[in-house]
Amino acid sequence: MSKKVVKGKDAGKAAPKKPEVEIKLTEDEIKDCKEAFDLFDLDSSGTIDPKEVQAALNSLGRDQSPTIFRLLAGIEELGAEIDFDSFLGHINDRLGNRESKEGVQRILDLFDAEGTGNITLKALTRVARELGESMTEEELAHALERISSLGKPELTFEDFYKVMTKKVYG
Repeated sequence: MSKKVVKGKDAGKAAPKKPEVEIKLTEDEIKDCKEAFDLFDLDSSGTIDPKEVQAALNSLGRDQSPTIFRLLAGIEELGAEIDFDSFLGHINDRLGNRESKEGVQRILDLFDAEGTGNITLKALTRVARELGESMTEEELAHALERISSLGKPELTFEDFYKVMTKKVYG
């Protein structure tokens, strides 16, 4: 992790610490974020800058990975050098609190590239491919149908909220 250098009248003083943010990501999600961060850190400096992120995103292709583009939107506002903690905080903020309806809505919005307000089979299939999941479209359709209140392979916000807060069966 890089240290901030304080110049001018404050030279010699420690740089102000960033406020602590409660990370609501699982251990596996943090590991995935670290792998993504390392991919963006093209020069292996331990920090990334918006140019490195933009280069990596361009190589992925906006049409191929719209979920990733939406997840990383606004990262350039963090500054010229972004360390892993700042990157993780950004991802955490974009995903929101999975226990609140607002946080779950943020996550649903990442799936909902078509703007339907629901998670469609097409959207879930796209996100699964982006994330490297190997489930077939038929398997995904079956999973959606099992938890959908619509009786078809599509989830409403309420369906998704129940899944995210594990209130599917209660």
